[in-house]
Amino acid sequence: MCKVLIFSCISAVMLLTAAYGAPLPTEKESLLKTLIRDLKFLEKNKDKIHLDLYTPNEKQECSWQTLQCYLTEMGTLENEIEEEDVNNLQNIKKNLQSLMDLIPLGTGCKICEANDKKEFPAFHQELNNFLISMLK
Repeated sequence: MCKVLIFSCISAVMLLTAAYGAPLPTEKESLLKTLIRDLKFLEKNKDKIHLDLYTPNEKQECSWQTLQCYLTEMGTLENEIEEEDVNNLQNIKKNLQSLMDLIPLGTGCKICEANDKKEFPAFHQELNNFLISMLK
């Protein structure tokens, strides 16, 4: 009985929200917010990771390639992070891939290896900034 009541309340709130023009979160927006939150967990490793990673500097018109580059570089971090953060890294990689599935492939964009290499703290900050820019 409680489940039915809760579901009914949730449905009513969603209908009222849609009726009055407030946008419901999209899958893309949800993924972006999750990625930004998950990246905060990796931030504690900033001083422990001593890798130079390709860090894209292209913006919205090359979002797919930018995400692909970040995803590839995330794979190199698996051996560098603490054991308890491996699952978090896996979630980040899975969500980056899911986000890529929602974005069209850009044209005229450079390959990942054409980007400058930066240390992990700068890589982390650039990825976070890029994801925030995609929310706008």
